[in-house]
Amino acid sequence: MSRWIAVDWGTSFFRAYLIEDELVSDKIETSDGMKFIQQNNFEKKFISLIEKWLIRDHVVEVFASGMLGARQGWMEAPYEKTPCNLNKINNVSPIVKDNRFSLKIFSGVSQINPPDVMRGEETQVAGFFYKNLNFKGSICLPGTHSKWVKVKNGLIEHFKTYMSGELFEVIKKNTVLTHSLMSEKIDKKELLNSANKIFKNPENLTRALFQIRADDLINSRKPEIYNSRLSGYLLGIELLGAREYWEKRDIALIGGEKVMELYESLLEDKVLTLKKFSAEDMVLEGLKSFRKNLIKD
Repeated sequence: MSRWIAVDWGTSFFRAYLIEDELVSDKIETSDGMKFIQQNNFEKKFISLIEKWLIRDHVVEVFASGMLGARQGWMEAPYEKTPCNLNKINNVSPIVKDNRFSLKIFSGVSQINPPDVMRGEETQVAGFFYKNLNFKGSICLPGTHSKWVKVKNGLIEHFKTYMSGELFEVIKKNTVLTHSLMSEKIDKKELLNSANKIFKNPENLTRALFQIRADDLINSRKPEIYNSRLSGYLLGIELLGAREYWEKRDIALIGGEKVMELYESLLEDKVLTLKKFSAEDMVLEGLKSFRKNLIKD
């Protein structure tokens, strides 16, 4: 029986899967992200999280991706440069004191011109192509730092990153708009109208942002209206910048269901086809493909 562990360790979360005969037999998910762990405490923390899967006098292989391979992580896994072959992603193997497991951390991907990086998303892209070999469109990975990726013949050719998700949180929590953004709900019609408005006149973005507060003070509309406007403005700017990736193309969205719904609302009448895939599922498939390629080599 084959037995190994897949790990997706991000900035704010930890996910691990026990794989037995290529099926997930157990899963661990916690909020123990890399940003909460001291530099020299990674192995101790990791063992505390997956202890129940470790067996005395037996070495289980661990294959991991995400921020544990960042410069401030467990061990830096240097970036692969574009064009990057998803079937030949490099990895590093930290020396561990515990003899019950070995660890391989897979690299992220960098782009020299224009400068850009991804760490973790490449695993999702690899997982997508592991299951969709003939796909010829673009991939969008919405999130804190949304990625738009062009892949051809198994190579990540180039990509763009947009800070839409992080900007939304910063504006919502740390600006004059805070008191107008008290709702988590989205009004689809307002989202579309706001995205189209900024799509046509992107030079008015910062003015449109302040008008959220002004309109609230004067007209006091439903709270979800202002939340939807902010989302629409930021995503409208992102779509304008990423136009070459989605216009007249097939699109695969990889992410969480809630954020994918926003992108789907804005893209569904602008692209050839659009399909959605779970980020968690694609990470797992990506780690499976990385491991398979290592064994094959």
